[in-house]
Amino acid sequence: MSVVVFILGISFHRPNFCPNSQWQSTATTFADINIVGTHPWGIFITKDNTVYTLNTDSSYVGVWPSGSTSPARYISGNLQYPYSLFVSDSNDVYIDNGYSYLQVDRRSTNSTNSTAAMFVCEACYGLFIDINDNIYCSMYNAHKVVSRSLKSRLNVFNVVAGTGSSGYTATTLYGPNGIFVDTNLDLYVADYGNSRIQKFATGQLSATTINTGPIVLNGPIGVLLDANGYLYIADDYNHRIIGSDQNGFRCIAACNGLTTSASNALYYPTGISFDSYGNLYAVDWGNSRVQKFTLLTSLCSKLIRIRESLIFYFIHCL
Repeated sequence: MSVVVFILGISFHRPNFCPNSQWQSTATTFADINIVGTHPWGIFITKDNTVYTLNTDSSYVGVWPSGSTSPARYISGNLQYPYSLFVSDSNDVYIDNGYSYLQVDRRSTNSTNSTAAMFVCEACYGLFIDINDNIYCSMYNAHKVVSRSLKSRLNVFNVVAGTGSSGYTATTLYGPNGIFVDTNLDLYVADYGNSRIQKFATGQLSATTINTGPIVLNGPIGVLLDANGYLYIADDYNHRIIGSDQNGFRCIAACNGLTTSASNALYYPTGISFDSYGNLYAVDWGNSRVQKFTLLTSLCSKLIRIRESLIFYFIHCL
C-alpha cells in the first residue's frame, strides 16, 4: 500500500511508498491491442485516476474515467505522430504535435479544438508542467530540453538542458526522452542514447548523473519520482522497470529478462505512471498493451494505515 500525497499544482500521483514495497510479479492487462492499438507509447494518470493513453502510430489519445474498462472518449484530429502528453491540474490536456505542426497542443476538457501551448522545433518525446506552470519539452533529435512559462504571452522557449549537439558530457544529451521536474524545480532527464538519468539542478545547464549502483541501464525512456524523491525508470532495452528506495536501485517489474507476451514480462516498455493505490502502469510497446502491476500490501503499509487512522481520529474526533 502507499500513502497518496497531493501537492498543490501537481496533477498526478506521487505515492509515499514503504521502503519494503513490492509489486505483484505478474501483471494484469489494463488495455490490449484492440483498445490501445498497435505500439502505444505514453500514459498519464491524474489524481482522480483518469487514465490517458497515447498511441503514436495512430495519432490518438484514449481517455478512461476512473474504474472504466474501456475509453469513454478519444482525442484525435490534427494530430500526427504524438510522442508525449501531460494533463494539468485544471484537466487541460497537453499533447505533443511537433512532428508535423511544430507545436504542443492544449485541449480543454471535452473540447475538440486545440490551441498552441508551445512552439517547438520537432517532436517532444517528453512533456512536463512544473508547479510554476512552466512547460518542458524534450527534443530527441535536437538533443536538448526546452521550456517556457504558460503564464507568459510570449510563446518562445529557453534551453534548460543540452546544447543541441549529441554528447556524453555533463552539459550534453543524446536523444533525451522522458522528463520529470520535482517541487524544487530540479529537472530529471532520461538520456536515452547515453543510457543514463541526468539531474539538472534549478537553473543549471551542467548535470549530475544519477548513480544506479549495480543496475546498468540500457535506453531509459520513462522517468518518475515518488513523494520521497525516489526514482522509477522504464528501462527500455532491458525490458524492465527499475525503482529506488533507501537501499538503492532494484528491479521492480518484469525482472526475469523475458521479452515475451507473458504476464510477468515486458517488451520495450516506454511510459509508466502510478494510480492513487500505488499500482504501477507500464506501456508495453512491443506487445501493444498496457500492463498493471498491483502494489502488494506489507507490514509497513499496515502500520501506515494505523497511523493515518490515529491522525484522523485526533484531528476530527477529539
